[in-house]
Amino acid sequence: MNRLFIIVFICSATHQLFGTGQTSELIIFEGDTLALLSLPLEDYLGESDDRDKYHPALKNGCSTALWRGYVGLWKIENSEFFLIDVYVCGQRDRSIFKKLFNSDSPIKADWYSGNLFIQHGKMLKYNHSGFARYFEEETVIKIEQGNLISQHHYVNGFKPDDRNLSSNPDSVMAEFYKRINWKALPKLSKDYKVFIELKLGEVDSLTIIRSSAPELYEKEIQRIIDEFPKLRKFYSRGEPLEEGYILPVIFTNYQRKRFAR
Repeated sequence: MNRLFIIVFICSATHQLFGTGQTSELIIFEGDTLALLSLPLEDYLGESDDRDKYHPALKNGCSTALWRGYVGLWKIENSEFFLIDVYVCGQRDRSIFKKLFNSDSPIKADWYSGNLFIQHGKMLKYNHSGFARYFEEETVIKIEQGNLISQHHYVNGFKPDDRNLSSNPDSVMAEFYKRINWKALPKLSKDYKVFIELKLGEVDSLTIIRSSAPELYEKEIQRIIDEFPKLRKFYSRGEPLEEGYILPVIFTNYQRKRFAR
């Protein structure tokens, strides 16, 4: 099946936006070293050109997967938030902690106020952008000036009793083709495309946004949209995850032969 899925938006773990998946920070929490999908050191380093006075990588990055140029190692201890070390390009033999702080490790991160997103277990969902990835469990800790203010634990994923249609774009596309009433459509002299926007979240929606097809084909797509089954919901931090995709439904004689009822 000829398909093209374009991710329109996805709820990310931080406000940082990157076109490529980014390497996580590390945090020692309750005896484990875990992935931290937050960037507390950015509030200290800032966005100015002066970042390269510490190391050129902090200004220019290391790779498309590490634009910030470092990986920080953190810990929570006695309800306080500490930075233990900072590794250039994530390489543990390239610490720049003393160059940054002129101090022995660890140091309390009293400059930071915000949320820490700590990941546990297996990764359930990945999107190739920033920190848009989701694990089995997540602890969200609120920090104010380096002090722990609150802590919440979440179980992510699909609810066991949710028996609706998979919200995976492959499954949605397959369902679309299965539901087309090819007998009601004339034979094709050329191919047509109808682009649909799929929005997932608290309220799901399917909407035609662009089409090269005659009205009869658009009406068939709209009929399917109006009758489309409910989709399974993926939960992150207790709420349905908001995602969006552009999905093309392609009318060809090959698709007719393959899917005609």
